[in-house]
Amino acid sequence: MAKPKFFGRILNPIVNTILKSPLHSLMSEHSLVVRYTGRELGKNLSFPAYYHTIGDSIYVLVDKEEDWWRSLKNGANVQITVKGDEIQGWAEAVKDEALRKQYFINILESIPELKTELDVQLPSADLSTDQEIQSALQKYGLLQVDPQSDQT
Repeated sequence: MAKPKFFGRILNPIVNTILKSPLHSLMSEHSLVVRYTGRELGKNLSFPAYYHTIGDSIYVLVDKEEDWWRSLKNGANVQITVKGDEIQGWAEAVKDEALRKQYFINILESIPELKTELDVQLPSADLSTDQEIQSALQKYGLLQVDPQSDQT
């Protein structure tokens, strides 16, 4: 079931506030806040999202139907709040289909409640033919955020 856009307009500011507050531990195990500058209007924007860390990179699940996706999919500087920490980084869409699929599955495995929310089952042993995952990847994208190290 698709969520109405007004749902995000009401809920997102509440989730953003919690994730940036001392109460972040209530939600920050699998959620973070991404802040960026929109390309069209130059406004500072933010949104909460589910994430999973693989190696040094943070993979953020995004809804490709949202307008802001265009500002980040080809790469942009971002600030993220993850587990109460502010991190500068570079975000870019994961474009390789095999990697998108594997990272999406990794996120589903690490956040079990997300399978129910997205109404997606984990694939069978034959990952190449799983229709549910392929269908979900048409709607959802992944951003790879690579944190920038402090260089002084």
